[in-house]
Amino acid sequence: MKIHRLLTCVRLAFFSALLLTTSFAATPDELHNELRALKATYEKAINSGDLAPLETIFDAGTTGVTVDNQTFRSFAELKAIFERFQKQFPGVVYRIELKPDLSLLEGDLAIATGTADEYVKTAAGEFTYSSAFTAVLRRTPGGWKLVRSQVTMDPFRNSIVLFFEQKAKVTYGLLGAALGGLLGFFVGRSRAKKRATDARPVTNG
Repeated sequence: MKIHRLLTCVRLAFFSALLLTTSFAATPDELHNELRALKATYEKAINSGDLAPLETIFDAGTTGVTVDNQTFRSFAELKAIFERFQKQFPGVVYRIELKPDLSLLEGDLAIATGTADEYVKTAAGEFTYSSAFTAVLRRTPGGWKLVRSQVTMDPFRNSIVLFFEQKAKVTYGLLGAALGGLLGFFVGRSRAKKRATDARPVTNG
């Protein structure tokens, strides 16, 4: 009787696990649709400045690197980075539009890659640039969880770098003109003194 009960419990556990696995399974199209929903959630959170909806995709193992090379290991750290950015540039407007490739699905993992069009408006000016991203996510019964993400940007050819390059050229150009003017003034003054000295009559005592 005990053996029969034990076998019955084993069967129930097996079928329960099978049922859970079946309910968790999804077609590739369904998985891609879930990932597209995450894209919309991410864009809305960033564009609104309210990152709270992103907290559900973080877990204890989440890590990432932002476009300006800052690392985070939790939602709280990412939020702190975003808040420092807003304090550094009061009134900043930041918009992003993701352009993902078709994600690579491997079991319960998804590898998402693509680019993003980003727009930043500060008191210094307006900047538009493109970045590239890679994100690894794991599908769990509680939803997709971010494993690792990284965003990169061309460090040489982007509107921010070009802005500061142009600003430096103007600054150094004005500085050079000012220094040139001062040098010309002192050279001219020196020559005028020399001509006045040469023109002064020589008297013998």
